[in-house]
Parts: sequence; structure tokens; C-alpha cells
Amino acid sequence: MQIRKMSGNAGEESGARGKRPGRMNALDRAFAFLSDRRSEPFMVGHVLDFPAESFTLDALRARVAERAPGLEPLNVAAVPGARSWTRTAPPRAELHVGGERADGRLAEATDAAQHRPLPARPAPRWDLRLLTCRAENVQRVCFRIEHAITDGVGAAHLLAALLADEPCAGPYPYRPPVRRRRGSVSWAATWPLGKLPDRETVPAGCDAPRSGQVAMAYADVPEAELRAVASRRGVTVNDVYLAAVAGALTALQERRTGRARDLKAVMPMSVRPQGASLAPGNAALPAIVRLPCTTAAPEQRLADLAGQTLAHKGSGLRESGWRTLLRIPPRLLCRTTERVGFRLAISNINLNGTYRVLDAPLLGGGVFALNSPGMLGYFSLVRTTGTARMTVVHDRSSAAAADLPKLWVEALAELSGLPIPPTPPGSPDSPNLGPLRTLRPLRER
Repeated sequence: MQIRKMSGNAGEESGARGKRPGRMNALDRAFAFLSDRRSEPFMVGHVLDFPAESFTLDALRARVAERAPGLEPLNVAAVPGARSWTRTAPPRAELHVGGERADGRLAEATDAAQHRPLPARPAPRWDLRLLTCRAENVQRVCFRIEHAITDGVGAAHLLAALLADEPCAGPYPYRPPVRRRRGSVSWAATWPLGKLPDRETVPAGCDAPRSGQVAMAYADVPEAELRAVASRRGVTVNDVYLAAVAGALTALQERRTGRARDLKAVMPMSVRPQGASLAPGNAALPAIVRLPCTTAAPEQRLADLAGQTLAHKGSGLRESGWRTLLRIPPRLLCRTTERVGFRLAISNINLNGTYRVLDAPLLGGGVFALNSPGMLGYFSLVRTTGTARMTVVHDRSSAAAADLPKLWVEALAELSGLPIPPTPPGSPDSPNLGPLRTLRPLRER
């Protein structure tokens, strides 16, 4: 199998080992302290699925050996107490890339890969695991990196630069709203610095003591289905995704206890500027989103969440909050991160462009590694070429959370069946999208 030359994205960082490492921001430094206080580092990562037998472990190692030296985040470490990135030893493909056959046990092998120790310093703190399962016709790439080095969006596009045959468009740069900025205190006022009550962050019936061991469950739908619902309702794909999450959590709570309660979750908002797609460092501001699980009508849940996200976008709090966050002393920010007590987090990542690795097409992807303090569940939507995968990484104490992807698909189907809202007088006619197909999982676990 022929390995193509380095993509344009990787070329942007060519010669990274000859550059002087840049400075870490307060959030990077806080995450470095957080990793240092734990038995294992605070990590983030992704899983990518390809058809089984698409490429060999040797071919994957050759691709990594070619690309990794030119990607700065794969060549630096976040040392607790340091103000700048620390150059590591050169990455070695045989150390960072491993593989195994997982026939009949892909789920178990994926979960086990989350708990493998990362390479020890002075090597860079990241790894890549290739799992081949002919029984499910899947070859799975599991990538992890220390969270102090990058956030989820950064990790997704870093992995694309490391593996994809052709250059993939980087993450959309954040564009501040054209309006007067709000003061930095405004964001701090919306962020609880104390631990929130369990009734606001733990779904009813999911209050068993946290085990610290996580598992992953997911479901796939055509990405066009999400976009069609969003277009019909005049909202964003993220709004549709959040409304379906709220619907899934409503169904789970009612199934377990006969009642549901509204929940608060963390939703990271990117503040990554133009041209920083492959730079090391975190560039995501945590925002609070309320999931209206006590609202019975799906269209009302969607309207509620669309209003919340629109308020976040237009308020100017994102840039003022980022300025506030960067002024917090890193050790204090680390303690605050441990103390906040949020149990649920939600993210949406869109991978743009055609994505093939060693001529193999990407079937779907999701957030893989997450071991945040106190976290019960992490919801992620990863949109790739034609597929949208909703993944739940959940604590094993909440075994019922494995049903959430299926419940999310059902909630999404409910949203797709809503009638098209009437066109307001004087506005252009709504586009005729035709009947929507019934949503069903393409692949579940």
C-alpha cells in the first residue's frame, strides 16, 4: 500500500521541532496541575472507524512516523508550574502506536484502551491504538492525548492532520458578534464556583456512587437528517442535537423513576482564532446549558434550547468570559475545576472535508477518552463525511446510560416528524425539503 505525502495541514507545522515552544495559557496550566494531582493524566481523545482490514499496523506507524515530527502538539509537554510548553523527546511510532485484534470483543477492547497508561515522560503524552474486528467489519483507531495539550476540537483536527490522506479544513474560527462587548464580570456571574446540587446535574435514578470506570455507547444517523431538521425549524444543527439529548434524558429518567427533572450541563464553546487550528493549547470556554427535560413537547424543548444558544452567541459573554478565565491563577482554576461538580458535558464537533486514511473511508467517529473529576456522562456529536455519531461516555455506575444513544435517535425521529412551522407573512417561502426519512441507527453498541 502506497503512503501519500504529508498533507497541507501537517505542512503548516513543518519544522515544529526547530521552533521555540510557545506559552501556555491559564487553562492549559490548570489542566497540567489537575493531571499531576491524579493517578492518571486528564485526557481527551477520539475514536475513528474504518472498514475492517483497511490498513496494516505497519502502514499506520509509517504514516505517524512521517507526520508526527511536524505537528507541534505531539512534540511538547505541559509541565506543572511551567509557563511555556516543554519540548519532549522525539515521538517514536513504535512507542506511541500499537494494535490488536478484537474479534468478538470490540466494545471491551475500546473501553480497555481508555485505561492504558500513556507513554511516560520524557516521551510526549499521547498514544494511538488500532483495533481490528472482522466480526463487526470495523477497524477502529483510538487516539488519546493529555487534555493540557489540547481540547476536543483541537484533538479532532490534530488527528486529521496526523492521519488523513488529504488536507482537512480546520475548525471554524470563532468570530465575535458585532456588538458592544460585555464586561468580564458578566461571564463569571453565570459560572457557579461552588458545587451544584445533585438534583440539578444528576438524572433521576442515576445517583449511584461513581465508580471511576467508564464505558462508551453510540449510535449513527445520516448527517443530512440533522441538517434537514435544523433547516425545517430555522435553528442550528447543535440546537437539534441538544433538544434530542434533552429528549433522551427525559425518557431515561421517566423509565427509571417515573419522573424527570431539568438538568444543567457544561457545553464548551470554541474561542479558537483563525490560523490556530494545529497550535497546542486549550481554546474552549465552558458555558452552562439547561436541558428542559420537564418540557413535554419536543418543539418547545427545541425552542428553549435554540433560545439559550442564541443568547450565548449574541451576548458577547464568550470573549469576555475567555478574558476572565485567562486571568484566574492556574492553581485556583485547577481547584475550581475539581470543585464545580458538573456531572454532564455536551460537545459538537464538525470534521470538514473528505476524510480517508490510507485510501480507507471514514465510517464515523466520536469522543473517546474523558476522565474529568466527578463526570457521570459526556455526550458528543461528531459529524464526519455523511455520518453523525452521537456518543455517550458514561460511568459504569450508570449502566442504564448505555441506552441513551438509542433514546437520542428516537427523540431525533420525533423532532423530524414535527410539522413545518408556518412561514411568517412577508418572509420568503420555506424551501421544500420533501418528506424526511425515519431515523434509525446505522450502527449501535
